This record gives sequence, structure tokens and C-alpha cells, in this order.
Amino acid sequence: MQNFQRRFNYLNHENLPLIIGLGVGQGSPDYFWDSNQRKDHLIVFQFTLSGSGNFKSGGQVFAQQTGDFFLTEIPSKSSYTGENWQFIYLELTPIMRQWVEQSSVVVKTASIEFQNKLFSMVDYLKNEEIDLYQNARIAFEFLLMIKAEVAKQMQSANPQAEKLRQYLDQHYQTDLSLDHLEIIFEESKYRLIKTFEAAYQDTPMAYLRKVRILKSLELLWGKQTIYQIAEAVGFSSSNYFSKVFKKEMGLSPTEYIACKQIKKAD
Repeated sequence: MQNFQRRFNYLNHENLPLIIGLGVGQGSPDYFWDSNQRKDHLIVFQFTLSGSGNFKSGGQVFAQQTGDFFLTEIPSKSSYTGENWQFIYLELTPIMRQWVEQSSVVVKTASIEFQNKLFSMVDYLKNEEIDLYQNARIAFEFLLMIKAEVAKQMQSANPQAEKLRQYLDQHYQTDLSLDHLEIIFEESKYRLIKTFEAAYQDTPMAYLRKVRILKSLELLWGKQTIYQIAEAVGFSSSNYFSKVFKKEMGLSPTEYIACKQIKKAD
């Protein structure tokens, strides 16, 4: 890609997630970017097209090669340097920070799918005139792209967590506990929790409850009783099922069935 810069200016941001600027840049031998010196508050994304660089954050240095990217909040205690380093960058409004768990995110060797979507988005934004709401939609979709890519990499880096997830998906109807999983996977429950949380941002048992609730939704459209449905998806009692269902869905199974009947009547 050839170097370019593009800015988007709106009179009122309406506190929306927005792409403020983007472009393709080049790092020279003496290139040094210190985010702590920036006065504007932004989220910066940078994807390496060619060459190499180093991104420093939280006392760690992350080598950046072709296909790598990072996302960081500025100003912050982060910096990056590079030589013959060509990269795509995007500057986003700081409201994006509320949907990102860490102040800095680093991904090594982004998937081809992610890269193709990124290049397509940048080509579109390079010349198109877009209004505030089109920008917000694209910005949020871009954030979801990043989160999906980060999740994919975290999961592939934790094969044990993936095996555990598959086991929970396949055995949700049975009576499972951390003690049971500890025996099956020959790993301490504390280690299983830590590994699973790193990959899925949830504990194994919290994930299991969500799977059971999702499985129950289809059954609630049938003729089974709540007691039968609770038993079918692995809950020890209908009362506990109802309690978890309301916590996850915001309404009780009985209220959900009532809403379903209204929709059928319509």
C-alpha cells in the first residue's frame, strides 16, 4: 500500500465509537513514537505491512513483524520504534476503551481473514465520504474484528481450554462439577479455571451455565414442563434453573414462555 493520511471531522461526536484518522505510514531508522507525549486522548491501532519494529508497553517489548498488530491507549506509558517499518494505523475515539479489557493489546500473525477484512475496510475509508453514523458502525465492527481475532489467538494458545470447552458443550446434560473436571483432565481445578478464563474470559462453570440456558431456550418453545426442561439441560432442580435463567436472561422461564405465546398469537 502507498502512504496516505485521512482524517474524519464531525461537529459533534455524540460520544460514539468513531474512526478519527487512518493511513499508511513509514518508520525511518530514527523513528521513535512516545505515546506519553501525545496530548490528545485516543485509541491507536497499528498493523505491520512490512519491515519490523518494537512496541513497548507495561515494561515489556513486543517485536512487530509483517502481519502483527497492536492496539494501545494514548497517552500512556507505551512507545514504539522501527526501521523501514511500513504500517497501517487507525486512530479511534477513547470511548472504545470500555470494550477493551487491557490498555494495550498485541497480536502476533493475524489471520488471513482478519488481514483481508482490514485491507478492504482501509481501501473503502481511504476515499469515501461517510457520515457520523456510518463511521460509528464501521468503527464498532472493526472493534469486534479485533476482539474476535484476540479471542481466536488466546484459544489456539490454550489447547487444554479448547478441550475443556468441547467437553462442556458435549456433556452439559450431566451432573458436572469442578471436582469431576479435575479427575477427567488430570489437572487441578485452580489450574483449569485459570487456563479457561485466559481463553474465554469466563470460568468453566459459568460457561456451562450459559450453555445450559441456551439449550433450554429451544425446549421452552415445546410442551415440556419447566421441571423436565431443567432436568434435560443438566440442572439439579427447577428452582435453581429458574434462578439462573432469570439472572442470564432478565426474566423467568415462565415469563419467557408467556412472551413466546404472545408472539405466536401475533
